[in-house]
Amino acid sequence: MLRSMTAYGRKVVTMPVGRFVVEIQSINRRHLDVNPVLPSELLRFDPDVRKWVSEAVSRGKVTVYVRANFDQTPVVVSVNKPLAKQVKTVCEDLEKDLNFGRGISLDTLIKTPGILVFDEDLKNEELYRGALCEAITGALEEVIGMKEAEGKSLQEDILKRLATLERDIEIIQAKAPGATERYRKRLQERVEEALEGTEDERILREVAIFAEKVDIAEEITRFHSHLKQFQELISSDKTSIGKTLEFLVQEMTRETNTIGSKSSDVTVARLVVDMKSEIERIREQIQNVE
Repeated sequence: MLRSMTAYGRKVVTMPVGRFVVEIQSINRRHLDVNPVLPSELLRFDPDVRKWVSEAVSRGKVTVYVRANFDQTPVVVSVNKPLAKQVKTVCEDLEKDLNFGRGISLDTLIKTPGILVFDEDLKNEELYRGALCEAITGALEEVIGMKEAEGKSLQEDILKRLATLERDIEIIQAKAPGATERYRKRLQERVEEALEGTEDERILREVAIFAEKVDIAEEITRFHSHLKQFQELISSDKTSIGKTLEFLVQEMTRETNTIGSKSSDVTVARLVVDMKSEIERIREQIQNVE
């Protein structure tokens, strides 16, 4: 089963701790790259988010946007009283020295860095993790659904192109055995014109050398094998197959190029050009396969 790498999913979850909105965007990338964008209160769950995504997605750049409105804040605020007293005393002494005659306000005091201390409230950590997990799991379900829907369209197109390749390679296979015989006849005709003799050992040797050079049986066999593997793979239940498909396309390209370089037949040459065009279109399609 093919999955596209481009997809989008969104999920809103309302829990006792608050309302979570998760949006997930996935685009093409050769390897898996997970980028969580979390509120500061939830940054400690960054490793969890990466783990949840990597369990569902194997390839692509996946950005996870999380917004949250908390009914129960996951932060505990405390006051650094010794520092506050010290700041207040210093300010009052300074006012006396400068003869300002005003007392320091509470508003000014709490704006002083370090007076208010913000710590994570870990006692309800599992509640926040559970809410975040539910929201991300829901968004991932939408992402996977879109991946599979687009993957189905990709699969249909690729299967048609594979059928074309199979037809072309069968035509080439049918024409291949006659190449050597046609060469032998042409060579013999030329020799007979020059020598007015019959087929001699030199002709047989030349024909044997030519037959070895133009023999494409191995390339055709390997191409059939790659084609079969490709068809079986995209029709299987496996999901993370993009890299394997890229390898098979590379091998099919190699065999096609070799067939083209060995064959002097005009029809085969034309078919090779068509095959290379189809393989290139398949290559472009699987660039978006997970």
